[in-house]
Amino acid sequence: MNNWHSFLQLQAPSFLGGHSISFDEASFNYTADLEGCSYFSPLVHLGAILVEGSDARKFLQGQVTCDLNELSQDNSICGACCNPKGRTLVNFQLHEIDDQKLLVVMHHSLVISMKNELSKYAAFFKVQLVDVSDAYIFFGIASSYAITKYKVPFSCSTFHYNDGRILAVCTLEQAESQWLELKGSSSPIGTDSWRLLDIQSGLALLQEETSGIFIPQMLNLDYLNAISFKKGCYTGQEIVARMKYLGTLKRRMYRVAVTDAASLCTGMPCCFPGTEQSVGSVISAAYAGNDTYQLLLVLTDDAANKTQLTIGSGNIKEIEYLSLPYIK
Repeated sequence: MNNWHSFLQLQAPSFLGGHSISFDEASFNYTADLEGCSYFSPLVHLGAILVEGSDARKFLQGQVTCDLNELSQDNSICGACCNPKGRTLVNFQLHEIDDQKLLVVMHHSLVISMKNELSKYAAFFKVQLVDVSDAYIFFGIASSYAITKYKVPFSCSTFHYNDGRILAVCTLEQAESQWLELKGSSSPIGTDSWRLLDIQSGLALLQEETSGIFIPQMLNLDYLNAISFKKGCYTGQEIVARMKYLGTLKRRMYRVAVTDAASLCTGMPCCFPGTEQSVGSVISAAYAGNDTYQLLLVLTDDAANKTQLTIGSGNIKEIEYLSLPYIK
């Protein structure tokens, strides 16, 4: 347990130095509870790879779905990395620390595998790949204020989500000062509450259980400007482009609500009642209060909008479909 984890344990005694934290906060609804309020969360479930060297941009441009020409120190972007079959290995936020240092922020469970995957191609470029998950600290900020004016005083980079939230990146040395600054005007929330905000905003975060399965559009990454269809080639680009231009996409991600779903977790299959044929998967799940859970599911066209599904090995679930903010 490093000094930052020791500090967090003083703020949240239940925290044991892992990748989840709770402040015993009551569950809340994003749109209702952000009225006049401000929250922040230490995003201990995230990790990062630093791509460093004179070829950092050139190297990543040939590996990821987003266009690095849109990246600057003032404009972080989101994207994904695919295998040659166009399946999404990881989705991420990309930050420019300086002109030779790019920080790729992702779920902690994928850092090692992605470092190994990118290393296959890095030998041909003047770059180094370093797991810096313990060197950088990530804060999520959710506020009803004019978020573009929100000051994150100690961050070295920020990413603006589609719903106005902020992902702020700071160094390990700045973390305690960043916490104290945020704590002065905001209330801390834990990992599960932040995941609920992601779900309500329709934002998938791939983990080890869901890596290498879905085309990026199945995760709605095309709605989030995480895929460039104008840039040059990258690993898996031919498959991703074919899905757009030939209209062959057969699965999409949906936000749903179910009850009695405490046992649901990432990667569980969805089936039609009475069958064992998978028609979808759980991408994310979080408790939303009143015995209700919200989920992100990738479903086939045939399964979409069906009001009953079996999820995992459990009972039949009554499915309520909820809106996604980027689909009108």
